[in-house]
Amino acid sequence: MVTGLLERHAAKYVLVGGYALMVNGIVRQTGDVDILVENSVENNAKWIAAMAELPDREAAVLIGEDAPFPREDGPYGDDEGPCVLRIADVIVVDVMRRACGLTFAQLEENIVRVDVGDGPEISVLDLYGLWLTKQAPRDKDRADKAQIEYALTQLQAWPADHEARLVSLRKTMESRNIPSFEP
Repeated sequence: MVTGLLERHAAKYVLVGGYALMVNGIVRQTGDVDILVENSVENNAKWIAAMAELPDREAAVLIGEDAPFPREDGPYGDDEGPCVLRIADVIVVDVMRRACGLTFAQLEENIVRVDVGDGPEISVLDLYGLWLTKQAPRDKDRADKAQIEYALTQLQAWPADHEARLVSLRKTMESRNIPSFEP
């Protein structure tokens, strides 16, 4: 339902989190749908219009907001404030402008289109893109990261520029004071 609405409104989004793991073949229970969006005035109007069509219309209060993500001093030293808006409709949707400090544009090369069989193709992060978003110290991120690493190794799917991208990711996280962990 969520991705179908986003597709119909031509929003620039990508499915991340637990459902994206499942689409990539890694089973993990999740209670919400996580999407990363391009944070632009034009695209914000599109994803807000899409989410406003969910049954309880909880996102309708955001219609007309050019910059829907709250502006305040956040823990990440980011002048745009928090990265997540939670839309608690019949389905809980977490809309993010950054995932582990990375923007839609920074993860764009890891977006794949997938036919999930019940509507249009959807945008999903590939395994490596998901791995990049699992660098935080939360327990569930550590567990997800380990499963993704196993899958990437078994599939021999680590990209050739992995080390360079990892260095870049760590610099991004450090510049935003985002904690990371080493296995």
